[in-house]
This record gives sequence, C-alpha cells and structure tokens, in this order.
Amino acid sequence: MPPDAVTLTTERLLLRPLTLADADDLFPVFNDPDSMRYWSHLPHKDVDETREKLQRVLEDEDTARTWAVTRDGGRCLGWISLFGAQDRLIWLGYILLPQVRGQGFAAEAVTAALDFAFGPWDMHRVEANLDPRNDRSARLLERLGFTREGTRRADFLLGGTYHDTLIYGLLSHEWQQRRGAA
Repeated sequence: MPPDAVTLTTERLLLRPLTLADADDLFPVFNDPDSMRYWSHLPHKDVDETREKLQRVLEDEDTARTWAVTRDGGRCLGWISLFGAQDRLIWLGYILLPQVRGQGFAAEAVTAALDFAFGPWDMHRVEANLDPRNDRSARLLERLGFTREGTRRADFLLGGTYHDTLIYGLLSHEWQQRRGAA
C-alpha cells in the first residue's frame, strides 16, 4: 500500500491530491493537440472525457498517487503522477498547461514526487517513458539524474500510427546520492 495521499510543497508550488473538480482546469491541456502529441492518447473532445480520465486515475489509489500542480492549492496548472507501483517499481508521468511551461515548475514538481517515491513510499526504481520527439521532457529527466536506457520501437498505436517510446530510469541510491550532494 502506498503512503497516505499528502500535500507536497516546493519553493513555489503546492502539490495537492488531484480531484475530479480539477477536470475543468486540465481540459485545455488534454484538448490541446500540441500537448497531446507526446501522450499515448488523442486530444480530449470535451471536458467529460477529461473527467472520465481523472476518474480512472483516482480509482487507482492502491498503486498510484497523483497530485494537482498548483501555486497555492487552488487552480490546477497540471498534474504529476506516480503510478503502477509493483515490487518497489513505479512509473512517473507529468503534464503542465502550456502557459506555465518553461518556468521550472516541472522540475520542482518532479523533484517533490521523487522525494516522495524514494522517501515515504520506499521505491527502488522510478521509470518514465516518453515520446522521442519530446526533447524538453528528456532534458528535464536527464537534469534530474535519470538514465536513458533504451528505445521501444513501434511500442504503441495512436491515431493509426505506431510510435517509439524512450525508456528512462532512476534508482533510489542514485536519487539519494544526488539529493545528498545538493
């Protein structure tokens, strides 16, 4: 079982547990073709589709924790998720609204989630998979100490086309070393 869903804080952000009420704030990013080109599903057609996605995410409380990225606990600017926990291994996912990208919020949110994964949750490994075209996300993961481990060729089908996936991994001792040196 994961630790309780808690609020995480960074220098500029408050990461609170995601709720269904965040669907209205998140719909613009899940509806945005530019944002969704790097995700494993097509843009959402309406806010109900976003609400259904959030409902599925929220039902997975035994193997996942998902936070709304906010400045003060209010309006949701994106989300960060640790999901699919099994055998002390877990996946990382994140997305921010286009208007708040490029301000370092993703690095802050991911750092807080990694501290939670390798701290209270006692994970051994965090993995992130991403579209090879997503250079910004690749640079972020590498700056935070993730290792690019390989490519899964033609890994998933989206919109009638098979796409590759880059695999990134970070081990607990690597994160602890990195945080100790900081």
